[in-house]
Amino acid sequence: MSEAGLLPMLHSALVVALVVALPLLLVSVGSGLLSGMLQTLTNVHDAAAGFAPRLLATAIAALLLMGWMAAKLMDFAVRCWGGV
Repeated sequence: MSEAGLLPMLHSALVVALVVALPLLLVSVGSGLLSGMLQTLTNVHDAAAGFAPRLLATAIAALLLMGWMAAKLMDFAVRCWGGV
């Protein structure tokens, strides 16, 4: 495969990686902000109190989105291999 064929494939790979990772990143950031606001309001400054909800929310989101993420990655793999 030539360089001209690799560049579009690399671009597609980066776009697929971003699309697959973005929902989990958003859930993690959102739950981190929410737990940080709750810690500020209640004056609880414990590292585990901020980490545990973020980990739990991200794990639940990963379980719920696992099928969709696998389908996106499989579509990309099929496109890369030319439908073989």
